[in-house]
Amino acid sequence: MNCALCNGTHFSLISQKDCKSGKELNIYLCDDCGLIQQLPLPSPEELRHYYATEYRLDYKKTYHPKPKHIHRSAGLALSRAKFLRANGITSGSLLDIGAGSGEFVTICSRSGLKAEGAEPNVGYSEFARSEYGANIRTQELANLEGRYDTITMFHVMEHLPSPQQVFEKLYDLLNPGGRLLIEVPWGLSPSISPSNRYFKAHLYYFDAETLAACASSHFDVIAKVQEGNLMILFEKKNHLSGIRLPSPDYAKNAKIRALRCGWWSYLTIGKGFRVPFRKLRKIYTENRMKRLSGSSILDRLMKEAA
Repeated sequence: MNCALCNGTHFSLISQKDCKSGKELNIYLCDDCGLIQQLPLPSPEELRHYYATEYRLDYKKTYHPKPKHIHRSAGLALSRAKFLRANGITSGSLLDIGAGSGEFVTICSRSGLKAEGAEPNVGYSEFARSEYGANIRTQELANLEGRYDTITMFHVMEHLPSPQQVFEKLYDLLNPGGRLLIEVPWGLSPSISPSNRYFKAHLYYFDAETLAACASSHFDVIAKVQEGNLMILFEKKNHLSGIRLPSPDYAKNAKIRALRCGWWSYLTIGKGFRVPFRKLRKIYTENRMKRLSGSSILDRLMKEAA
């Protein structure tokens, strides 16, 4: 076994259980660079089939988004679009990879960007086209072509088998000076419940240092937010460079932090004791959306945000 970031062979086993299914799943931390990863990885064909057909059913229990999923997605999409505007991205072409049910592409299109998306799941991409008229293709990253000013990927990178190859592909898809916004679950976040931390769909668990290192030969970091999730805005380099790995001290500290991500840390530092109250509020809000269409939910949230 070799690390996907540094090619190292020294690992520490930090989990052996899929938190969703309860089945065996080996999660390792690389002792040389600190990247947390699932080993061994599924084959490319297994991954392709899983995300095209089974993933949404496993994690959403449906082939098409329900009103509650649309409400959550639209709320997140509004905050992500706001982040882009705050960082000066208000025009030009945008490609959203892993576009889901299309709320983010629709919001960006209405905000003045020439936005389009790619989504491998048939049900979700069809919904985006029929519900919003969004320009979203049923397509995988490997088959994408063209050039864009901005590319976004929200909760996609952790599902892909070779992060460095993905950054190379994204570099080729961007115009000179192009921006890349990546959001992933923060692998060392104390706010993730131990009962929901590791599962088979996620091949990697990133910290800011390891995600930046995976991108470092092709992109520079220009902004980041690290809270419940990790979001980094990158800029395309004018010239390629060598990879910049995290320091050995980082890897040692990452191992300590990973092993401390238990219930006590979650309930205190991560404020997990507040989760039941947030869930009750969410259930109340989402119950009010049950009979609304996707377009109605999106229009309402956009109006409230404005």
